[in-house]
Amino acid sequence: MRFNPQVGEIDYKYVRFKEQFNIYVPSLDTTIVIPVGFVSDRESTLLFKGTSIRGGYGHDYLCRYDSVPVVTKKQAADAYLSIMQIRGNSWWRRYIKYWVVRMAWGYFHKHKVNATYEEVSGKTSGETSGGI
Repeated sequence: MRFNPQVGEIDYKYVRFKEQFNIYVPSLDTTIVIPVGFVSDRESTLLFKGTSIRGGYGHDYLCRYDSVPVVTKKQAADAYLSIMQIRGNSWWRRYIKYWVVRMAWGYFHKHKVNATYEEVSGKTSGETSGGI
């Protein structure tokens, strides 16, 4: 099993999974399976962006309305927190990022797991700056 997923950059912000990727989520005591083709913005919290990309992938997946399992916004945030913890992020960074995703609005259960780049980003395919 790979430690990090194989992804292809779509643009400066978004990636598409080139292979299935499994992430163990301690707070749910389950392993989530992110499918090939899944589009993610990695980790989009404004503070300390990019310090837990794997946590961002898991959180992005669980925020889709047809993820397996289907979770609440709090459970998705708890999953993000627990993935960051097992990845060794400092407690203060984890909790700042946790509260950012708990308080943010407008993203939860907005898209399906197999949503396209255009659906997730709100852009048209001609607006990408490169891609796969």
